[in-house]
Amino acid sequence: MAALFVLCASFLVVPFQAVAQNTFAPGSVCHASVSKAVDYDAALAKSGAWTCEGETFEWEAERHIIRHDLTGARADSDAPKFAEFDRQQFETLTVIVENEAGHRVRRSFAFDEINFGASSLKAMVALPDPGGTLTSVVMIHEGGWFPEVFVNAKLVEKPTLPVIAGWIHIMAALLCGLLLAPVIFDLVFFRALRESFPLYHALFCLMAVVQTAAVSGLLPMVWPMSFDTEMTVTYLSLDVMVAATFLFAYHFIEDGRLPRRYRRWLLVMPIAVIANGVATVFAIEFFGEWVDHFYFGVLVGVFAAYFYLLVLARRQGSRMAPYLGFGIAPLFLVVLVQAVGVYFVPGLYNFDETWPQNLALLFEVVATALAVADRFMSIRRERDRAVTAARDLETLSELDDLTGLRNRRALEVHYPELVEQGFHAMAVVDLDHFKLINDIHGHPVGDRVIRSAAWALSPGDDSDLAAFRIGGEEFILLLRGEDVADHAEQRRKAVTARIMAEVDELHRPVTASMGFVDFGDLEEGERIDFPTLYARADQLLYAAKCAGRNQAHFGKLDDPVGKPGNVRAAA
Repeated sequence: MAALFVLCASFLVVPFQAVAQNTFAPGSVCHASVSKAVDYDAALAKSGAWTCEGETFEWEAERHIIRHDLTGARADSDAPKFAEFDRQQFETLTVIVENEAGHRVRRSFAFDEINFGASSLKAMVALPDPGGTLTSVVMIHEGGWFPEVFVNAKLVEKPTLPVIAGWIHIMAALLCGLLLAPVIFDLVFFRALRESFPLYHALFCLMAVVQTAAVSGLLPMVWPMSFDTEMTVTYLSLDVMVAATFLFAYHFIEDGRLPRRYRRWLLVMPIAVIANGVATVFAIEFFGEWVDHFYFGVLVGVFAAYFYLLVLARRQGSRMAPYLGFGIAPLFLVVLVQAVGVYFVPGLYNFDETWPQNLALLFEVVATALAVADRFMSIRRERDRAVTAARDLETLSELDDLTGLRNRRALEVHYPELVEQGFHAMAVVDLDHFKLINDIHGHPVGDRVIRSAAWALSPGDDSDLAAFRIGGEEFILLLRGEDVADHAEQRRKAVTARIMAEVDELHRPVTASMGFVDFGDLEEGERIDFPTLYARADQLLYAAKCAGRNQAHFGKLDDPVGKPGNVRAAA
């Protein structure tokens, strides 16, 4: 009787075990949430513990087992060698691969041992190879909050990207370089303009580099960090970048193009963005499942206010507002799509925004860099016009109104420069008996005489001569080159000829006297100041006047005081 009972029991138990071991439909993905005391084999024996529809888990369970059945795969299809899934933190991931002969191979991964996928949001692991035809891939997840990512894992023969770093990471690195380049120009512009907006643009570009490196998976590749730190950097770099955008606009939009009460919004909005980011990163438990609703709600509201301010500025004639609006529009669209996914279309929330955002940041950096360059050129043109106007005024202040020659102020200012250029002789020329001309013929004729004398002394194309009117009928010549004494004497004699040819009212020639000093024999490094040189030349002029006028007296700086020098009278 006992033997019969054992025999009947064996018929009941064996089929039950077979059912427990073979209840998975071909190609199914089933999962079970168990304690750490339950291993994979024990979970297989519990048929009621498995769920093959949906992604609902017992979230508080210590261990989640996800089984991908491969028995429905075509015989000619390639066996999977990699598992790709969304990157979410965990303590341990154990992968078990089983073949048709029942042979299993397992491998365990810590979170920092998995490889990056196409972005920081994606990850992959290489599957162990048991040989033969694969029948299942099992993933045992421990110490994390998102086991459902392994339900949606893709089992592939070739990974989307190489395991270490693929072309997508190279593209991200190149993009970071492009985003970083404007920082150099910003620092140059700041040094040239001494305005603060290039610094805020530089901050925006730096945060764009950090954001791109973080979401593309480059940052943890080059700088080992915990997942929590990585996520904090990713989220807050975006918030600081947006805040820098608003501060840049505050200092960049032209004065008078945005009412003051509205411009102040651009100082409040960065505070709101930073507070929003800090609250949703460090107080995530407070918001719970509404954290994304709050975060994207605030962000979209702030962006809407920003566009409103740009429209106001444009209506007031701002040239810079369109640059700012078009530049940030792609990034706003990425944020808007995520917000719509959070509030209305859940399917949109899971889209990978990595490269749309990267390209949006590149577009904004280029647009704002062009705006900075445009502003720089505008400011430079304004400053060039101001400098030109100032130089014109300075030139006018150094010109004699009557003759067009440079005046005494110009001579005193430019005397050291002219000496450096090689001018080494001074001649003081004075018209003889000029007061009688004014007394007899009147001041209009006297003015014509002065102008004719100035034209005779004017250098024209003579680069070795500089002429100045220092007051009344007195002129000063600076000369360089060889035979400077003869050069000055020819100019003195030309005064009489030019006046006689151009002023018909005069009944006698108008002559000129000259005092000439050559200081070219000074020792190297020795300089003679203008007052000393002028005093010596004026002394020689006085000697020429006392000797009968219409002549020139030539001397040296080291001649004894009172010595008249050589004399050349008019023929």
